[in-house]
Amino acid sequence: MAVYSISSNAQPGTAFKNTLPAAGEFINNKPVGKGWVNLLAMQYNWNAEKEYWQWNTNILHGELNGDTMHHYCWTRQTYTDFELNVMIRMTGGEDANSGVCIRIHPANWDDVPGYQVDMGKGYWGSLWEERRAGMVQKYPDSLAARLVKANDWNHYYIIARGHQIQAWLNGVKTIDMVHDAGFTDGNIGFQLCHERRHTIVDVKSLYIREIK
Repeated sequence: MAVYSISSNAQPGTAFKNTLPAAGEFINNKPVGKGWVNLLAMQYNWNAEKEYWQWNTNILHGELNGDTMHHYCWTRQTYTDFELNVMIRMTGGEDANSGVCIRIHPANWDDVPGYQVDMGKGYWGSLWEERRAGMVQKYPDSLAARLVKANDWNHYYIIARGHQIQAWLNGVKTIDMVHDAGFTDGNIGFQLCHERRHTIVDVKSLYIREIK
């Protein structure tokens, strides 16, 4: 299994450098450029448990307050190489935990192998592979604490091309990895984490543009 980092991140005490590509820019909660597809406008294209996930004026809302199981939702369609623009807010308890799931292969609502561009204390800005490698690339907690807008809207821009995964959190690149053992296709989705974590997730923008 080949896992290696392509770029380094800023060190504590240094200023963050906004390196967000033009394709990741938002205007009025919509990405610039052509070819973007609004995944939230297609509720019929989602697998989701109504007890945990609902739509409200094209905002996807999820909440879980303690359970032995995870509760994921995901698109019915699978994708290979793509760009993804996400505007997401996570609230709840101090240990709230979620993630933007990409290239996942769900077996059921709880068992969902694949990548998560992660969210939560100790996880923001990191790349996790559920049920497989675990932590693939860890973003430093000290930097994430300065970068994340707590209880507010945060922006993830993600590129998945071949075995390379890149992600920018609020304009700052936090993930840039080639992970040869990872899936190269799968569904897009979101996680509500198990155990005693009270997690509330709201997604108001979710746009995908496939890379041919």
